[in-house]
Amino acid sequence: MMVLLAVTTTANADSAARMIELKDAANTYTGKVIARDREHCFLQDRFGVMHHLPLSQIQSLRVVGTNYRPSSTAEFRDILATEFRTGFEIQSSTHYVVVAKKGRAKAYATMFEEIYRQVEIFYSVRGFQTDAPETTLVAIVFGSQAEFRDYCGKDEMLWSDDLRGYYSLKSNRVALYEDDGLKNSVTATKDGSSGSGKHDRRRTAAEVSGASAELSALMKTVAGETANTIVHEATHQVGFNIGIHSRLGNTPGWVIEGLATVLEAPGLRMRGKSTTEQKINSERLEWFNEEYETRRQPGDIAKMIATEDMFRNQALDAYSSAWALTYFLTENPARARQFVLYLKMLSERDPLNAYPPEDRLKDFQSVFGDISRLEVDFLRSLERL
Repeated sequence: MMVLLAVTTTANADSAARMIELKDAANTYTGKVIARDREHCFLQDRFGVMHHLPLSQIQSLRVVGTNYRPSSTAEFRDILATEFRTGFEIQSSTHYVVVAKKGRAKAYATMFEEIYRQVEIFYSVRGFQTDAPETTLVAIVFGSQAEFRDYCGKDEMLWSDDLRGYYSLKSNRVALYEDDGLKNSVTATKDGSSGSGKHDRRRTAAEVSGASAELSALMKTVAGETANTIVHEATHQVGFNIGIHSRLGNTPGWVIEGLATVLEAPGLRMRGKSTTEQKINSERLEWFNEEYETRRQPGDIAKMIATEDMFRNQALDAYSSAWALTYFLTENPARARQFVLYLKMLSERDPLNAYPPEDRLKDFQSVFGDISRLEVDFLRSLERL
């Protein structure tokens, strides 16, 4: 009981930024408490890792600093160098530390940094309030599916043969692996020619990312699913670190995946003007109009907003619907302003409280109005696309 009272007192809103040391029977955790109730505590350590700690298991607590102090980039490099040794190299940039196979880390660091810049601009020009990341961001690019599978096991990530990469809310890392389109090919020259890698016309990374001309030659060497995965998972990571989403949960899945799939389209991240065609995620639009068309029912959008059932039972339908709705809400200036208000409402919710379907739908309609009328306008807008 004494420990419980101490945690409750220390981790209030006024002292959340203090450096706290907590101990249980097995480990010592140092960082800041970002949320707690009378049974649970969430602590973010100096490397940005989120720890969920039952208060009943905490044996001691002490304040070790008046302000939260994240680890330096050098400290990130040191711990990653210990974790990834033979065959890997580490490259740091403004916001990232990237681990990759030897000869590739610098190229990937450039890619992730460019995607960060593009995603941040996307949000800021649409009126979303953004913050600088508290900690250095980590991205790990494995050279083979086998290495990635082994890492998933260590990271307690459920692996499947079609899993290409993921962003972890717990570790705050992105992890993925190269496909055959990249191997032996990250050797772009200044004149834009590329190395001997396989060329895959599904989509090159330059097409996926809409990168600057300076970066295009480099990103052309990344083909197919590797490029898609980098953009999608990096977009998740940036969103969770610049204040768009909360890592503690409660943000509806359609919001998280909708923004990530919207940003897969090159026209929404490239500099200068872009055409409507460049802004559209053609793969998601095609699925929505052709594959999902035969199953779509009136009220499906309301169901997606209210629950996660569609993502559990109809994943590809859910991703295409989330993209379509998010595109509809962000590409119209008036609706984009409403979307900013909606995200602010979500961020102000207590992440430790449940978010039942009726509240999710009520919150959405309090900002955007009657969902039935909006669905009609939404479908008409997609027909025009």
